[in-house]
Amino acid sequence: MRFEPVRKAAIAAMIVLGSMAVSTPAMADEVQPIATTMFKKMTTMMGEWKTQDHPALRIVFEPTAGGSVIVERWMVGERMHSLTVYHLDGEALMATHYCPQGNQPRLRMESVSTETRISFDFQDATNLQNLEQSHQHRLSFDFSEMEYVTRGEAYRQGVSSNQTEMVLVRIK
Repeated sequence: MRFEPVRKAAIAAMIVLGSMAVSTPAMADEVQPIATTMFKKMTTMMGEWKTQDHPALRIVFEPTAGGSVIVERWMVGERMHSLTVYHLDGEALMATHYCPQGNQPRLRMESVSTETRISFDFQDATNLQNLEQSHQHRLSFDFSEMEYVTRGEAYRQGVSSNQTEMVLVRIK
């Protein structure tokens, strides 16, 4: 009978581990990385948008790659102006902007993003010789209003920065 305490401890451990196995999937479903939540928020942008300041500009958001990527196309008439793609990278939300300037900044969602605002900051870029060249350095979406979305961006060249905001209104 000297194995009785060991047997009781083993049974207790099995009960604890068993209850953890039962509760872990439910807990994992409830707690998602913020990037996943924000990617889902970005899917609400699917469709076609216009701005008040640029009547010829249409911005189209559409899914691709089995819904794992969101494509943002800027259209002037029937001509594509630029393209930005959004996707998850582990627990990060990334945006890669394909600019008419010929460079491709990669931006990572900042931790200061909130339930109603997604903010991206420059991580690196392809085809950008140095930071003295003009490139998109920041990007944000503000979802706090129900009838429109405010899209902000900052282009940087050296130490100077040009920040703009535009109000996007859904067409369809």
